[in-house]
Amino acid sequence: MEKVLVCITPQGNSSRLIDKGFELARSFAPGVAEVHILYVQRGDDVFGPGGTPELLQSLFDYGAERGGVIHAVCGNDAAAEIIAFIRAESITRAVLGEPPKDAAAPDGVIGRIKRKLPWMEIVVLERNVE
Repeated sequence: MEKVLVCITPQGNSSRLIDKGFELARSFAPGVAEVHILYVQRGDDVFGPGGTPELLQSLFDYGAERGGVIHAVCGNDAAAEIIAFIRAESITRAVLGEPPKDAAAPDGVIGRIKRKLPWMEIVVLERNVE
Protein backbone atom coordinates (compact mmCIF):
# COMPACT_ATOMS: atom_id res chain seq x y z
CA MET A 1 0.00 0.00 0.00
CA GLU A 2 1.34 3.41 -0.98
CA LYS A 3 0.74 6.14 1.59
CA VAL A 4 1.04 9.77 0.53
CA LEU A 5 1.46 12.36 3.28
CA VAL A 6 0.43 15.97 2.69
CA CYS A 7 1.70 18.43 5.29
CA ILE A 8 -0.48 21.52 5.51
CA THR A 9 -0.34 24.87 7.28
CA PRO A 10 -3.26 27.19 8.06
CA GLN A 11 -3.17 28.91 4.66
CA GLY A 12 -5.75 28.66 1.90
CA ASN A 13 -2.84 27.85 -0.36
CA SER A 14 -2.60 24.44 1.35
CA SER A 15 -5.44 23.19 -0.84
CA ARG A 16 -2.85 23.04 -3.67
CA LEU A 17 -0.79 20.65 -1.54
CA ILE A 18 -3.83 18.48 -0.94
CA ASP A 19 -4.55 18.44 -4.69
CA LYS A 20 -0.95 17.38 -5.40
CA GLY A 21 -1.20 14.57 -2.84
CA PHE A 22 -4.30 13.19 -4.54
CA GLU A 23 -2.65 13.57 -7.94
CA LEU A 24 0.25 11.41 -6.71
CA ALA A 25 -2.17 8.86 -5.26
CA ARG A 26 -4.04 8.62 -8.58
CA SER A 27 -0.78 7.72 -10.33
CA PHE A 28 -1.06 4.28 -8.69
CA ALA A 29 -3.63 1.60 -9.46
CA PRO A 30 -7.05 2.27 -7.89
CA GLY A 31 -7.19 1.28 -4.23
CA VAL A 32 -3.40 1.08 -3.90
CA ALA A 33 -2.75 4.50 -2.32
CA GLU A 34 -4.01 6.36 0.73
CA VAL A 35 -3.67 10.09 1.31
CA HIS A 36 -2.93 11.32 4.83
CA ILE A 37 -3.20 15.03 5.59
CA LEU A 38 -1.16 16.25 8.56
CA TYR A 39 -1.17 19.56 10.39
CA VAL A 40 1.52 20.17 13.02
CA GLN A 41 0.80 22.98 15.48
CA ARG A 42 3.76 24.27 17.42
CA GLY A 43 3.10 24.16 21.14
CA ASP A 44 0.30 22.29 22.85
CA ASP A 45 -2.87 23.79 21.32
CA VAL A 46 -3.74 22.21 17.99
CA PHE A 47 -5.88 25.14 16.81
CA GLY A 48 -3.59 28.05 17.67
CA PRO A 49 -4.63 31.72 17.55
CA GLY A 50 -7.02 33.86 15.52
CA GLY A 51 -8.89 32.50 12.51
CA THR A 52 -6.78 29.38 12.41
CA PRO A 53 -9.54 26.98 13.55
CA GLU A 54 -11.92 27.98 10.75
CA LEU A 55 -9.27 27.80 8.04
CA LEU A 56 -7.96 24.46 9.30
CA GLN A 57 -11.48 23.06 9.46
CA SER A 58 -12.10 24.09 5.84
CA LEU A 59 -8.83 22.40 4.77
CA PHE A 60 -9.66 19.30 6.79
CA ASP A 61 -13.14 19.20 5.20
CA TYR A 62 -11.65 19.65 1.72
CA GLY A 63 -9.18 16.79 2.24
CA ALA A 64 -11.76 14.51 3.85
CA GLU A 65 -14.29 15.10 1.04
CA ARG A 66 -11.65 13.85 -1.40
CA GLY A 67 -11.07 10.72 0.71
CA GLY A 68 -8.05 11.75 2.78
CA VAL A 69 -7.35 10.71 6.35
CA ILE A 70 -6.97 13.80 8.56
CA HIS A 71 -4.41 14.11 11.38
CA ALA A 72 -3.41 16.98 13.68
CA VAL A 73 -0.59 16.87 16.21
CA CYS A 74 1.07 19.35 18.55
CA GLY A 75 4.77 19.70 19.24
CA ASN A 76 7.60 22.19 19.39
CA ASP A 77 9.63 20.54 16.61
CA ALA A 78 7.65 20.25 13.35
CA ALA A 79 10.34 18.18 11.60
CA ALA A 80 10.50 15.67 14.46
CA GLU A 81 6.69 15.38 14.53
CA ILE A 82 6.53 14.80 10.77
CA ILE A 83 9.35 12.22 10.87
CA ALA A 84 7.68 10.37 13.75
CA PHE A 85 4.35 10.37 11.87
CA ILE A 86 5.98 9.07 8.68
CA ARG A 87 7.57 6.21 10.58
CA ALA A 88 4.46 5.36 12.63
CA GLU A 89 2.16 5.33 9.60
CA SER A 90 4.63 3.76 7.11
CA ILE A 91 4.30 6.72 4.75
CA THR A 92 5.98 6.19 1.36
CA ARG A 93 5.81 9.68 -0.19
CA ALA A 94 5.31 13.22 1.10
CA VAL A 95 4.11 16.55 -0.27
CA LEU A 96 5.26 19.73 1.46
CA GLY A 97 5.11 23.39 0.59
CA GLU A 98 8.25 25.35 -0.16
CA PRO A 99 9.37 27.00 3.08
CA PRO A 100 10.39 30.64 3.40
CA LYS A 101 14.00 31.17 2.33
CA ASP A 102 15.38 31.15 5.89
CA ALA A 103 13.56 27.86 6.65
CA ALA A 104 14.91 26.15 3.50
CA ALA A 105 18.38 25.68 5.02
CA PRO A 106 19.73 22.14 5.53
CA ASP A 107 18.71 22.36 9.19
CA GLY A 108 15.16 23.42 8.24
CA VAL A 109 12.14 21.11 8.28
CA ILE A 110 12.57 19.72 4.75
CA GLY A 111 16.34 19.32 5.07
CA ARG A 112 15.97 17.43 8.34
CA ILE A 113 13.30 15.13 6.92
CA LYS A 114 15.45 14.35 3.87
CA ARG A 115 18.46 13.61 6.09
CA LYS A 116 16.52 11.29 8.44
CA LEU A 117 14.55 9.57 5.65
CA PRO A 118 16.82 9.61 2.58
CA TRP A 119 14.89 6.79 0.88
CA MET A 120 11.64 8.71 0.81
CA GLU A 121 10.27 10.61 -2.19
CA ILE A 122 9.48 14.17 -1.11
CA VAL A 123 7.67 16.55 -3.45
CA VAL A 124 8.14 20.23 -2.57
CA LEU A 125 5.65 22.57 -4.23
CA GLU A 126 6.87 26.08 -4.96
CA ARG A 127 5.26 28.90 -3.04
CA ASN A 128 2.18 30.24 -4.79
CA VAL A 129 2.97 33.89 -5.36
CA GLU A 130 -0.06 35.85 -6.57
